[in-house]
Amino acid sequence: MNIYKILLISLFLTISSQANIRSDFPSYSYVLTEFDVPESFIDNPEFKRFIAVNKREYRQRFIKAVKRGGLIIPTIKEMMYQHDISPVFLYISMIESEFDPEAKSRTGAGGLWQFTVNTGAKEFNLKINKSLDERYDPIRATNSAIKYLYKMNGNLNKWYLTTMAYNCGNGCVNRAVKRAGSKDLGRLISSNNSFIKAETKKYIQKVLLMAMIGENYLFKNEDTLGEMMNYINRDSITPVKVRSGETLSNLATMLNMNDYYLKKINAHLKNGQVPRRHGYKINIPTSKVGMFYRRYAQNIQSNNRHYTQYIQR
Repeated sequence: MNIYKILLISLFLTISSQANIRSDFPSYSYVLTEFDVPESFIDNPEFKRFIAVNKREYRQRFIKAVKRGGLIIPTIKEMMYQHDISPVFLYISMIESEFDPEAKSRTGAGGLWQFTVNTGAKEFNLKINKSLDERYDPIRATNSAIKYLYKMNGNLNKWYLTTMAYNCGNGCVNRAVKRAGSKDLGRLISSNNSFIKAETKKYIQKVLLMAMIGENYLFKNEDTLGEMMNYINRDSITPVKVRSGETLSNLATMLNMNDYYLKKINAHLKNGQVPRRHGYKINIPTSKVGMFYRRYAQNIQSNNRHYTQYIQR
């Protein structure tokens, strides 16, 4: 087979895969709207190529992340609803960490939302010390991420620009818009210019593609994705107050839970033990809350007769 035939077959396969984008991702209109991206962007040649090349890999990454984030995803979605921000922004966390609460980058960013020490501790008062690193707490880190997204969007006024800023910073995006003389996403991500770094061009496309894959189950009957979404809707996370110095191992035994699993959703407790201060909250599965209040209160009632009332405040 000569080189011309190979090129023609490659071109045909690329065109065929691009032609199916609307049917492959019926969620595209909703996703683009939530990110303030014009619906016509679905026809952007570079984005179409990105989808054609990456959709299979990202579908597998989505399934892997959902299996890992069974408790985390519904918790993040509910928190976003409560703060009046679109739940599609949870896909930023999916791209950042694939919902591994213990994720850590080579540069030292950590947790579901990959906060650096400066961003987490200095901007959002996440506690980082010898016993704690709250960047790894799904609840506290998500609250901080929502505040961070709102703060950046207050300056940029477009959610797709805010998403890009999550990758490279507010100043980086503002400078890119100024150099481009436009906020047009197609112009900003074009490989024909260097208004913004290549990593950020790819980042926004990653988030949009993952969101289209994730939201597809609402629009299209795909057995695997539907099964995954049913999987994550079975439980969530609820913070509960425990006494100072309490260990996760003791709580896991009391709740008939796997010790390793409880530590996963409390990765911010470096030694598997809550700080020695009054009234710290840890995360447990929502399905275990009733058992917690029955067994935990009874367990310590003899030591502190006022504590039962305290933990229910």
